[in-house]
Amino acid sequence: MQLPPSPSHVGSGDLSSEVYGDPDFKNAFERMPNQCSDKALALYLSWKGFQEDCSQSTIDSVQAAFKLMWDEACTPESDGGTFREAWHYNGARQRWEGNPVRSAEVDDVVASIRHKVNSQGSERTHSGAMKKEYLDMILAWSNSCCPLDSPLQYIHSTKLTTTRHIEQLACAAVAFTLWTRNYELVRLKRGDIRLDRTAEGSLTINDLGVYFEVHLRNRKGWQRKLDKGMREIDLRSNRYKVYPRPDMGKACDVFMRLVFWMKWTEIVHLGRPMVDDDFLFPAVGANGVLQPGEPLSHDTVQKWIDEGVAGAGIPRTFSTHCYRRGGAQYRFMYAPVGQRWTLARVRWWGGWAEGEHRDTLMRYLLDELHCYETDHSDALAPISREAEDSLAGEAALVRPASTEALRMAHAALTADVAALHTTVKRMSHSQATMSADVREIRQKLGDMSNMVTALVLTSASSGAHSYPAPTVQCPGTDDAVTTGESIPFLSAAARRSN
Repeated sequence: MQLPPSPSHVGSGDLSSEVYGDPDFKNAFERMPNQCSDKALALYLSWKGFQEDCSQSTIDSVQAAFKLMWDEACTPESDGGTFREAWHYNGARQRWEGNPVRSAEVDDVVASIRHKVNSQGSERTHSGAMKKEYLDMILAWSNSCCPLDSPLQYIHSTKLTTTRHIEQLACAAVAFTLWTRNYELVRLKRGDIRLDRTAEGSLTINDLGVYFEVHLRNRKGWQRKLDKGMREIDLRSNRYKVYPRPDMGKACDVFMRLVFWMKWTEIVHLGRPMVDDDFLFPAVGANGVLQPGEPLSHDTVQKWIDEGVAGAGIPRTFSTHCYRRGGAQYRFMYAPVGQRWTLARVRWWGGWAEGEHRDTLMRYLLDELHCYETDHSDALAPISREAEDSLAGEAALVRPASTEALRMAHAALTADVAALHTTVKRMSHSQATMSADVREIRQKLGDMSNMVTALVLTSASSGAHSYPAPTVQCPGTDDAVTTGESIPFLSAAARRSN
């Protein structure tokens, strides 16, 4: 039996010909790793990163896929943890153990590729944050493509397109409001929504206290909390009450969007109430048939985002994570004054654990806030937003108006009033001219009426009047002959006298 090579044999960074000559090299990417797996993976990543010039995200995806595959591998005599640690040689067992992805060879190659990408200064292509204004623009584009105020027969003829737009808008509203990741969003089921009974009968809600509760069963980290044992405060940390918010606008009023989508699904597609196991956002087949047991795919959601952004003319790059980033930033930085959330509330609503992944919160909120406060691209603006003097420039919204600002407002208002006065004056002149024309027409009509009356009276006094005899065209000639003498017509008074 041939023993595996010792660490001194393959421990160096030199990919010698002895590795290629090893008979196990061809099985380096099997589910069970061998002594050649780390070298083979390093060679493959080098080829992808330097020869094919793949992006850093592609390299990271390949690395993550191999790590997951080998983490789940196990030998017949092990319990599944043989390949979960760092890649190393076990001299006692005379074999290689750990995950080849976590080897010095692979780490060096990945670091080199990262340095190469950074040195090239490639443009950042990560997802932007979906702002509330962008959602309003996408809603306007959607209404232009598929207006819901069209006649019912037209909507029925375009049922597939209408369903696609309504579902897209509902997905966007839920993701923006609850800050869901894509897999958390598409795995929602009807049973995860508990609707207040008072809201089930009608879509018109007058009582703003009405709400429905959303249970995010697939919220990231929820299972880990269950495994560690939950505190009383954590029992409802993935349940969210959603109220009608017409002040947020139609694009972000998740209550209205979600209730409308569920009613549309039940009435137009299913012909029955949705059951607990039906996915809240089901896939739609190519034939337009809703598949209540199949959730939306990631590619479908991404396609909708790309089409909406392009149709609305938004010059940004967005991924499915844009709603989570945009919703968090809106509540922390961009909501109206007095409605912004504290960092503690942001952490709870986003499902971040206490003291865990603080760097994530930094990326979501504070990094964006730092960029906002240090951005001086609008230094030439007539009125400064003073972003560096308060949280998200809040001071500029609540400070007293300056003399210069009042002067500018007065000048603008005076110009608008002058323009309005000129318009009213022009309309008054036009109305006066029109009145004169109407009076002239009325005078002419009166004169014509008087002439007709005089003619009738004259005819009545003479007792009779005659009409010329009719003429008939001769067939085949241009001559016309008179059929007879003039035909006298007597008035009624003249006939009585005769």
